[in-house]
Amino acid sequence: MKPSHETEKLLAANEQLVLGMLRIQSEVQAAEVTLSEIFRAASVDELTNLPNRRELLTRLADAITGGQRSGGSFALLFLDLNGLKRINDTLGHHVGDAVLMETAQRLSACVSGEDTVARYGGDEFVVLLPHPASREDAQLAVDKIKLQFGQPWSIGDRQMPISISVGISLYPDDGTDSKSLIDIADSKMYRAKQAQQTSTLPSAIPAALMMQMREANGALVLAALNAQALQEQAEATLRQEKFILAMVAHELRAPLAPLSLSTEMLANVNTKDVPRLHAIIGRHIEHLTRLVEDLVDVSRASTGKLRLTLKTIDFSQVIQQAIDVCEPLISAKHQTLQVNACAVTSYIDADQLRLTQVLSNLLGNASKFSPTHGVIALSYSVEGQWARIEVSDDGVGISAHALPMIFEPFIQDEHALSINKKGLGIGLTVVRELVKAHGGNVAAHSNGLGLGSRFTLLLPLSELSDSHHQAPELQ
Repeated sequence: MKPSHETEKLLAANEQLVLGMLRIQSEVQAAEVTLSEIFRAASVDELTNLPNRRELLTRLADAITGGQRSGGSFALLFLDLNGLKRINDTLGHHVGDAVLMETAQRLSACVSGEDTVARYGGDEFVVLLPHPASREDAQLAVDKIKLQFGQPWSIGDRQMPISISVGISLYPDDGTDSKSLIDIADSKMYRAKQAQQTSTLPSAIPAALMMQMREANGALVLAALNAQALQEQAEATLRQEKFILAMVAHELRAPLAPLSLSTEMLANVNTKDVPRLHAIIGRHIEHLTRLVEDLVDVSRASTGKLRLTLKTIDFSQVIQQAIDVCEPLISAKHQTLQVNACAVTSYIDADQLRLTQVLSNLLGNASKFSPTHGVIALSYSVEGQWARIEVSDDGVGISAHALPMIFEPFIQDEHALSINKKGLGIGLTVVRELVKAHGGNVAAHSNGLGLGSRFTLLLPLSELSDSHHQAPELQ
């Protein structure tokens, strides 16, 4: 019998109802899966699959509530991996992640099903032990964990030692709330890490390596000090060079004004004034020439290009020529020149012009720095194979500060500048270099300001010119 129209409608409606029920059941199951994944994501660390901080705090709050009801105790272990940052920096974060996952597995293997191992953050982990009866029980758990971590670690194709630092807090002895328990355990972990670093330093670094590190550190310190000293020396040299350049420019420029003025006056001057202007021009040209010659001599000496024309000469001739050069200056100041020369004729292999320059420079200085009517003495004697010459005066003397440096270029005693404002302070440098070029020595002596000065020269006599004997030290 064929079903009626009403029966067909009823069957169709029933089929739709069944299909709807099946669809709703599928959607409910899918929603349950989604809610489960959301709940898991909110409570589980994505990398290690351990409970995360949120879940740890929930379980810790439950443990505190249970402890308050039962009057029992429990322990909290705060763990930190040693050296994870170094692994991340040197081997890469993928290796560091592998270390974190291995840490999670090893910690989980050390605890029971009632215990909680959670990743607190970064390289920090927390283990909640709900049922230890005492701090000693908690320490046994720590020893078990350290034993597990002492086993070899294989991360990929690498073997690496991994160590941990652990701190313990006990409820209710160390705190009755989550924050106190975590802070106490964290603080004890940090102290344990410091103690471990201190105790392992000598054994981790061999004595020889420690010595090398100390030596390297000392070398670095010395290098830094030397670099600083070199910089300071370079800066001082630069300041000195600027000062010298300014002084040279000033000294060379000083005679130009009277020269220029005298030249202009020549165009309109009376015939009777020409000799006076001629003398002025000649005097300043001579001064300029002397300055330039001294600069050239110092430059040649410093570069090893100072050349002498040596001849065998009677030394008394050199002395007389130097006296003739300086006599006008000495006479102008009404000074007395006392000459005490040995009667024996002495010969010396020398550049006569240069040696005359040496003696005239010393005599000229003695006159410049001695008062009017002062006394200048020149003595000459023979001591064995050496000619000894001394030039002394009763003038302003040399200060104790300047005496050791008096032969250095551009050094001028401050108290003497008020007496002789001309010159560059290189005349005595030229003297020293010329005497050395002749194989001799020169020394300066003074008992102090206002007590005069004495310059002593030693020069080899002619018969020793080929033996290259060293001149004795002058005292």
